[in-house]
Amino acid sequence: MISRLDYDQYRAAGYNRIPMVRTVLADFETPVSAYVKLARGAYSYLLESVQGGEKWGRYSMIGLPCATVIKVDGDQVVIEEAGEVFTASRPMIH
Repeated sequence: MISRLDYDQYRAAGYNRIPMVRTVLADFETPVSAYVKLARGAYSYLLESVQGGEKWGRYSMIGLPCATVIKVDGDQVVIEEAGEVFTASRPMIH
């Protein structure tokens, strides 16, 4: 888990997205129950490592909603941020 000192240093450097990691004993929670409690709104996700399709995996990652959403469909890019929508066709071609 990241220390408070490391967190403060990242914030002081101007970072506004700092990954947080926490180990949780699974005696009373499952990844799905934790996700249901934390996820609010669209663009949240649950990723789990699974072996053999039926066995328990070792890691679970929960992603929570963000301020900016980037969607790519073919050569069309849509960026949604603060209620505004920006679109671009073929943005990598100059």
